[in-house]
Amino acid sequence: MKPMLCFDVDGTLRDNVNHIVRPLTLKALQQLKENGYHVIISSGRGIDSLKGTGLMELFPWDGYVLNNGQVILDEHGDIIFSGHMKDEAVREVIRVANELNLATVLKAKKRVITKEPDEYVLESQRFFNNVIPEVGEYTGQDVDAMIVYGPKGYDYAPFLHIDGINVLPGESTYADITIQGLSKATGIHVLMDKYGDKEYWAFGDSMNDYEMFKHADFSIAMGQGNAKLKAIASYVTDPIDEDGLYNACIHLEMIGGNNE
Repeated sequence: MKPMLCFDVDGTLRDNVNHIVRPLTLKALQQLKENGYHVIISSGRGIDSLKGTGLMELFPWDGYVLNNGQVILDEHGDIIFSGHMKDEAVREVIRVANELNLATVLKAKKRVITKEPDEYVLESQRFFNNVIPEVGEYTGQDVDAMIVYGPKGYDYAPFLHIDGINVLPGESTYADITIQGLSKATGIHVLMDKYGDKEYWAFGDSMNDYEMFKHADFSIAMGQGNAKLKAIASYVTDPIDEDGLYNACIHLEMIGGNNE
């Protein structure tokens, strides 16, 4: 039986400069699908954010693991699992962020940001090409996950004591805040159970892919990716701007090598 193939979005499927899917990346995905693999997205993005990329319409995905495992969609884009952060965890993240004068985004039905965008928010927005939400407050609404914006390379240590959360520093000026016990790996297993797949292979580039890599049967890191992630990868391919995903699929004999 073929493994489920799980692809991170930013820095893996889609570059962070031009914000596009390269033609050979799409060609690899099409050939993988034709060759009988289940192909899913596994991303830190939420539903609204992923829809903004156009990826859902670009290719017939077999499912989506979003918000680092907090939300799972089937092949039709319908929610089959959704987790929400505990009220006390949300409030504590906001309290600590306010003490540090850091902006926080609440990933909810209507996204809000807790303060006017600062240099860290703007740099991250350029990195992802995302829309910055309106300034708003937490009033007890369901929150799937959060983002805290700090200096690049910041360890977010003041948040690590908060019960019930994971802190996942990103490759730009932000960290994802997610529900403890949920990850890309747990989300992937929901879709594996749906399809009866027995193993999965993971493609990624950043530290929010770490748990996905740690539990994968095989893992492929992009050449420009985080050094700590590459250290645990089964294989390191070329950078995204050198068609690393396509080249890895050829090297691992998942697809043919005809570039025509």
